[in-house]
Amino acid sequence: MHLPVSLSIFLSDSNFVTIVNFMLIEAGVKMKQLPLPDYTELSEALNDTALKMHASQVHGIITGLLCGNPNNKAAWEEMVTGNQESETTHKALELLYEGTAKHLSDFEMDFQLVLPDDDDDLQMRAEGLTLWCQGFLTGLKSAGVQVVGRESGELTEAIDDLVEIAKMNYEEVVASEEDEEAYVELVEYVRMAVIMINQEIREEQKAKKAAQSSQLH
Repeated sequence: MHLPVSLSIFLSDSNFVTIVNFMLIEAGVKMKQLPLPDYTELSEALNDTALKMHASQVHGIITGLLCGNPNNKAAWEEMVTGNQESETTHKALELLYEGTAKHLSDFEMDFQLVLPDDDDDLQMRAEGLTLWCQGFLTGLKSAGVQVVGRESGELTEAIDDLVEIAKMNYEEVVASEEDEEAYVELVEYVRMAVIMINQEIREEQKAKKAAQSSQLH
């Protein structure tokens, strides 16, 4: 499994560390985990839908939509179900959506990716990670966030890294200690990158609103 070239650089980047430290200080207290459907529960729920999407991809889509525009709930459920679902599936997806939204807005450091279980085959877990990233990028685009052709910057670098992980050939992953360690590092990298992306997009949106407001006065 090949890590993105910028992985170690990004994780040690002083600005990234500053953002994470700021979020920890801002929280001020130990944050309790909010309940989300786990991978197995979500997979079973999605089997009742028309699209039968991968659970990790669905969580990625929802996370991308929320990062791009947390105030727009329009059509997200139809996007991942194909407008065919049971009441049980609807409740599971609502729980996933609301829990993810709460994590991203109030409990960022508790945010976790919905991925196959740790005791599942490594190739299956790697597939889940690539699909999660694909879903996340789809969600960002659907929320109006530019994914390709962006101006250089920290946010662009993080998005570009997720694009590379989304293209990873999981079929080449082998059950070795080296690839196991690489997978664990990639999952944590993606988790922290998403937290940073969410924070950066919020700051960009605030800056745009402030600029528009000053032009009106």
